[in-house]
Amino acid sequence: MKQLLTSFLLVISLAVVAQQKERIYNPNDEYVYTREMSGGGRLQTNGFSLFLEYGFIKNIFKTRIIQLEYQYFMDYKLKKIKSVPIGKDSGTDYFYGLQNKFHTIRINYGVRRMIAEKARRNGVRLSFMAMGGFSLGLMVPYYLDLKYQPDGIGGAYEIRSERYSEANRDKFLDKQSINEASPIGKGFTKIEPVPGVHGKLGLNFDFGTRDEFVKEIEAGVMADIFYKPLPLLINDQNRFYKFGAYISFQFGKRW
Repeated sequence: MKQLLTSFLLVISLAVVAQQKERIYNPNDEYVYTREMSGGGRLQTNGFSLFLEYGFIKNIFKTRIIQLEYQYFMDYKLKKIKSVPIGKDSGTDYFYGLQNKFHTIRINYGVRRMIAEKARRNGVRLSFMAMGGFSLGLMVPYYLDLKYQPDGIGGAYEIRSERYSEANRDKFLDKQSINEASPIGKGFTKIEPVPGVHGKLGLNFDFGTRDEFVKEIEAGVMADIFYKPLPLLINDQNRFYKFGAYISFQFGKRW
């Protein structure tokens, strides 16, 4: 992922620098648009996100941005395993070793500053973007349906939906004791909020052939820092921060 982002940024940057000489703006040039609104999605090395963005266009070189974003964190090392349920021909997939799922809602403020303007025809506007703000993490317990034999060996199994704890650690990590994953909404009554801060830096590429439409790709790096460690995986070092690289796609309109 990181090699892909590096190659992408290098190729696009060279193309934009080559076309920069074709069209040069004076800082005092007027720009007919003062606002923009767009939305899109972001693929990240630690998950994916959706966002809405509102921009205040100061001049052709500078836009101030307010952004609302939702992210679902995903550890790509985590694998799904097929369960062995009682009374069913086939099992269902569940995440082995997962303790909590993690979602984040962010409110960010930042600036996008132009580096190179579009050529007269079929050009790309290159801009630098910096943004930071408040990050509200939402830790959702992951529940599994575990098998118990209250009457000892040979007795009927009892199925209990449980979240991870030190008391049931052996059961939670024993694949033969896992009947299946509990219903997806099971943990939402036990959500734990974890506040923190967020920041991102990136390069923005505007491919729109008409300035009134926003059609952009952005690539960069981002970070979240929370006030306490996040126990997401059972057999893993729990950290209070999350770093990642990203590439985003967004569309919208200026007026």
